[in-house]
Formats: sequence, structure tokens, C-alpha cells
Amino acid sequence: MMPRFRFAPSPTGSPHVGTLHTALFSWGLARALGGDVILRIDDTDASRNRAEDVQAMIDALHWLGLDWDEGPDIGGDCGPYVQSHRRERHAAVAALLLERGAAYVDDSAETRQKPIRLRMPSEGVTIFDDALRGSITFDNANLPDPIIVRGDGSPLYHLANAADDHDMGITHVVRGDDWISSTPIQIAIFRALDWPLPVWVHLPLILNKERRKLSKRDPEGGYLVDDFRNAGYLPQALFNYLLLLGWSPDGEQEIVSKWDVYKQFTIDRLSASAPIFDWGKLNWLNRHYLRQYSDEDLAGLIRPILEEAYGAMPVSAEWLVQLTRTIRDELVTLQDAVDSAEWAFDPPPLPNDAGQLELAAPHAPAILMQLIAELAAVVILDAATASSILNGLRRQFRQQHDLNARAVLIPIRVALTGKLEGPPLHEIMGLLGKQRCLDRLAASLRHR
Repeated sequence: MMPRFRFAPSPTGSPHVGTLHTALFSWGLARALGGDVILRIDDTDASRNRAEDVQAMIDALHWLGLDWDEGPDIGGDCGPYVQSHRRERHAAVAALLLERGAAYVDDSAETRQKPIRLRMPSEGVTIFDDALRGSITFDNANLPDPIIVRGDGSPLYHLANAADDHDMGITHVVRGDDWISSTPIQIAIFRALDWPLPVWVHLPLILNKERRKLSKRDPEGGYLVDDFRNAGYLPQALFNYLLLLGWSPDGEQEIVSKWDVYKQFTIDRLSASAPIFDWGKLNWLNRHYLRQYSDEDLAGLIRPILEEAYGAMPVSAEWLVQLTRTIRDELVTLQDAVDSAEWAFDPPPLPNDAGQLELAAPHAPAILMQLIAELAAVVILDAATASSILNGLRRQFRQQHDLNARAVLIPIRVALTGKLEGPPLHEIMGLLGKQRCLDRLAASLRHR
């Protein structure tokens, strides 16, 4: 039988990285086995479902680089792929369970409309083999009869999922290990209806460094997909990192691609131990993938971020490419461009206390005024011209005032950028241009 895996998120909030992790592992196992991936929207919780969350989930999966063979957006032979559109089928399955005595109407419920409960075995044990964890046993005496249909006729998760998994030919169910306790309920439904059981793969949940389950408001950082996107993480970096949370590729390999998934992503390489989310490793991977971009392509990625922070670009598109080339080694995420490029936009950042001390040094005014004089004689200021001027200033002030290079260049850097550190000074001057350099030097002299 063709392996068929499903990913069935509930549209009850913004997509979370833990949800993407489960989707990625389900997709990876399916692709490695040459099977199909089915996207299904499990919206049985009508009070919490939102249409915009459905689209947000689809967008998040596409952003991460996942694809599927059947789903609500592309159709398929087993649709509809939204559970709320399958109510008639769920009602028919509930009726069949009642007919077989595997379920009963709960007349003891204190409501006018009575729910339907599944009749769980009361003796013996329920055993199932988890492909990742091995044999798992439940004492049937501890399994209460769960509600599978509400009094209003709407199905609950256990009934809808069992029915839809069967109807869609799902052979493997990949989900978080917090669902292990519910597996006997689905097994009881499958057995009552003589349906073949799927293979269950219960993944350990991702933990933070305090070994707690990730939450939407975790103090270590935001774990919603939008948090990663807004912070400037690349989808290929998050894709790569999430794969490493519970999967062991060949050797010491850490940079992995879709090709590696197709060749190596098998259940025997998965771990049942809970992975710890490591922001340092994610940052390392993101920086790696940023370095793969050309200056031009990276400029295109950071442009909307800079425009949101600072408005229109000061000059041409080529200027932005040059700026990108100058700051790219400082970037861990795309959002870092806002701080790294702050000096390139007007007004420049104000110097901190240490910077003010540098501008207040006795030799600083003479250096800044000499630089103004040198710039006044220049027609066009580019990086090469700036480098020549700065080298001349260094020699002059070393010979005449016994000042080292730092004593000469730091006041200039603070006057132009407000910072003590940053990219090479001649590149900064070339990007700012003659007039902006003159304006900033003059302002620093006025406000000493």
C-alpha cells in the first residue's frame, strides 16, 4: 500500500513552531518513503476556529517549504479536506457505532440533547506499537467512556479523526506525544468498525532550556511562526533547524536540505528524547544561509525592513547594494539590518556617553575640522577617496601630534555614526557621500 501521511492542524490560533515541527516530520517521513502527504483542517472546535487561521497555517507551511499532494487548497480524491464539511459522514459513523453497541446515548447527561459516548473495554489491556517508542500498554479499567458526539450532534476530535483517517487511507499518524493518552480511544473506534489500524508515531514535544514545553508567551522568545518571520529568520534556516530537533542525519552533518530528507529521513533515525530549543544553533544556521545570498539578493530581502524602519532609501538601488555589502557580516537575522544600518539614515543615532567623551577629547576638534577641509576639496566622495583622505589624516596627526590611528579615527566615526564601532570608516564615508559627511561633522563640532 502507498504510504499516506496526514497533517491535520486545528485553526485555533496563530501557527506555532511546535506545530510546524510535527508537520515537517510527517512530511519528511512521507517523502523518504515515497508516500503521499495529505493536509486536512481539523476544525471540530467550532467555538475557537477562525477562517484566517486556516490561511495562516497554509501560508506558514508554504513559507517553510512544505508541499502536499491533497488538501483543501488543491483538492484530491478523498475530499472534502475540512472536517466541518464532513459532518454527514461523521454522523453515519456514530450511527454505525450505536448500531454495533460500541457507543451509547448518555441519558444521564443533564442536558436536553444527550451526547453519545464510546463504550470502552472495561477489562484487560489495550496495547499498541508506536513506531518510535515501541509497545505501549493501557489498563482498560482506567479508561472512561469518552464523549464522541456532543448533544448538538457535532463530532469531537476522536470520532472525526478516526473516521477521516480511515476514509482518506491514512497509513501513518505522526503527532505529538501529548496525544498518546488518547490513542486507546481511536483504537477502540477502529476495532469496533473492523478498520485497519494506522501506524502511530508520537514525537516528543520541543522544550525550552528550562525543559518546559514551549508556549506562545515563553520568556526565552516568541515561538509563533510570525515571531520567526518578523525577527528575520529565513525559512530554509528554520527548516534545517527543526529537522535537527529529533533526527540524526549522516555523521556530524548539520546543514541539511530536502535532498537529505528524501535520502535519510527514516523512523530509525528519529529520537524519542525531548529536544531542547537552542536559539544559538538557530542563529548560527540563519547566519550560514544569509551568507549564501548575493549582495543584490540580500539587499532585496532587507529593503522592506529598512524602509519600514527609516522610510525611503536616501539614494539609488545601487546604494542599498553597497550598504548591504558593508553590513552583511554583522547580520544574524534580517532584522539585525535595522541596527547595523542605523548610521546610514538621517538623523544619525546620538552618541552614547563613551562617544561623547571621544568627541570631547582635546584633539577631536582639530581632527574634525581638518577632515572638513579635506572633504571640501573633493568633488565626489567614494570609498577609495575616503580611504586616501583618512590615511593622510592618520599620518599627519601621528607626525604632528603623536596620535595613534585610534585617536584619529574614533572621533570621526562617532561624529559620522554616533557609534564607537562598526564597518570600515572609508566605506561608511563613501555611502554617506560628501554633503552628509560634512553636515554630520559640522553638527558634531557645534554640539561639543
